[in-house]
Amino acid sequence: MTRDAIEQCMKQTREALVLSIGVALLLMIVKFTAGVITHSMSIIASGLDSTLDMMMSALNFFAFREASKPPDAEHPYGHGKVESLAGLFQSLFIAVSGCFVIYESIKRLIAGSFVSEIPLGIGVIVFSAAITWLLSMRLKALSKQNRSLILGTEKTHYTMDFVSYLGVILALVLVGRTGKVAWDLAVSILVAGYIFYSAVGILKRAVSELLDRGLSNTELKKIRMMIMGHHPAVVGVHNLRSRMVGNQLFLDFHIEIRGEDDFKKAHDMTESLIAKIQNEHPKSDVTVHFDPEGA
Repeated sequence: MTRDAIEQCMKQTREALVLSIGVALLLMIVKFTAGVITHSMSIIASGLDSTLDMMMSALNFFAFREASKPPDAEHPYGHGKVESLAGLFQSLFIAVSGCFVIYESIKRLIAGSFVSEIPLGIGVIVFSAAITWLLSMRLKALSKQNRSLILGTEKTHYTMDFVSYLGVILALVLVGRTGKVAWDLAVSILVAGYIFYSAVGILKRAVSELLDRGLSNTELKKIRMMIMGHHPAVVGVHNLRSRMVGNQLFLDFHIEIRGEDDFKKAHDMTESLIAKIQNEHPKSDVTVHFDPEGA
């Protein structure tokens, strides 16, 4: 990718994250207002989910801004792990919020509760679903166009919100028909379970990246095949290592070259190999050491 193309991708990513923050803030206000009016714990839980969405998008925005800074003397590998640290704090906060929803739901179940203005609640959730759908389609298009991991993550968690929306609508309909508030409280607990599920996924990814997680064996095998098929003179590859720092890939390996004594030709062959790998993995830093065959 050219420098202009990379800058355009970064600009679109920033704008998409700002849009995500704005949408999540709007939905949070609308849902909490509706939750107070209707006394629906499932709507309040959904409002909390939007609050978490807003926090995640905001953290992703600041993490992306920090991670985009170029390497410096104190951080020669860049600032990509800022994203991982942000994810770690997100997961812990989300888990605590899930505990609050479960506690409040059980307390209301024991003490007694009621739900009113059910049509208003359903209308709010349908509106939220429509807005979220439009946002997720925009994020999907940009993540595919820019090969952005952070936008792909944004798209995934907004798309998964539809599951909770369907649950909340079903709960409100059942409460309206049966008069049993337990349906509303049960769905709020299920939404809390979804919140926990999201927290565990984010936590696993954050810890994995902080511990220098590398590519999977399948991905490394593809890269190895790409290396071996690059030029007939490349007859071996060893010490192939990888690690992820935020959404940037660091890759280093040795290649064995047959019958090539010209240093410049070997160097040019190596540079073209690096360009090929970076075409497949745009945000990658590739280091290659070439050896004569048998070395």
